[in-house]
Amino acid sequence: MKGPSPEPRALKLLKGTRKDRINDSEPLPRSVLPVCPDDVAPEVREVWDYTLAELVAMRTAAAADRDALLCYCHAVVTHRKACRLLKSSDVLMKGRYDAVVRNPAVAIQRDAAFAIRQFAQEFGLTPSARTRIEVDQDATSAVIGNPFSGTGS
Repeated sequence: MKGPSPEPRALKLLKGTRKDRINDSEPLPRSVLPVCPDDVAPEVREVWDYTLAELVAMRTAAAADRDALLCYCHAVVTHRKACRLLKSSDVLMKGRYDAVVRNPAVAIQRDAAFAIRQFAQEFGLTPSARTRIEVDQDATSAVIGNPFSGTGS
């Protein structure tokens, strides 16, 4: 897909977007936080807790995002493991018949970094992604996950 990501309905309403450009059938997630599955590794849980705290602070956390958030957390852990492997080994190594080949950890690190970047964009966890998200900074009683919280009179 080219161009900027589509804006959610609530944001379009707040901006006063023309009615014919607003999706009145956009699904709304439940206004509860996602719950981390019990069977994740401790390092995945650590990333989950940190990231969820950031999403809550930005008021963008939703239960519907549980699996995407879990994938993001696994990608972060995989990236960290690949980085640790590369720290203790060379980027190039001897392969079959003494040929010099790229360390497989480089590809793992690159693939995990790509996944992290993609998910981070979706969750608004990068500086450029945050420029496309607007939240009411003054709404102290906002219900988490409710895009219409604080918009009525």
